[in-house]
Amino acid sequence: MNAFAVKMYDSIRKGEYKENDLMPDVKTLCARFQGDEAQIRAGIGDLVYEGALERVPGNPNQIRIRKAYVWDIVTGNHSFTGEAKRRGQKPGNRILTFEKRPAWPQVAKRLQLQEGDEVNVMERLLFADDHIVGLEFSYMPSKFYPGVEREMFEGGKSTFAVMEKFGNISDKGVDELAVATLEPREAEIFGMDAGVPVLIRFRVTLNPEGVPIKGSRAIYLFHPGYSVDI
Repeated sequence: MNAFAVKMYDSIRKGEYKENDLMPDVKTLCARFQGDEAQIRAGIGDLVYEGALERVPGNPNQIRIRKAYVWDIVTGNHSFTGEAKRRGQKPGNRILTFEKRPAWPQVAKRLQLQEGDEVNVMERLLFADDHIVGLEFSYMPSKFYPGVEREMFEGGKSTFAVMEKFGNISDKGVDELAVATLEPREAEIFGMDAGVPVLIRFRVTLNPEGVPIKGSRAIYLFHPGYSVDI
């Protein structure tokens, strides 16, 4: 980061500018931090890339303090149940929709299903204590989960535990990551603005034989990371 990004971030950290507040215009920031417009704009860009600032959707000339995510950075396999327990919080969920549908092409391809095969589709909010930490769609091939019911997943139950009841043992997850912007419905759920950039993760869970036994598409309110052995 350039020197002016460091100065601006220090002022944010000290509470001069509050979460979700709009930052002053560039000329005001130039006077405040004693830099020229090019230096201040470069500093703003650094802080956008660092995740401290964000451009207001629909008005990119306005900059605001980025709303903090519930868990900040999470590394590993991004299991919300495991992460909540690790932090001494109670995991929970609220199911929004649960239905059986014919697999559409994108899901059928990822889960290696035939045209007409059915999947159980579950949309649920994920909680740690009383805080929303994510919104997740799960896609479970009906042939692997005969008789599965909505109630089996409620009350903070682990999806993996339910899967194992049907003899579906998870061995590996393969993730796809994509950048998108929040649509109005999801933005309202999260209490954020439509158009805010988010990272979408689609995970295919495989059993020890390499057969896809579940898919999930998730928006999580944390900065996802990973760790590798080197």
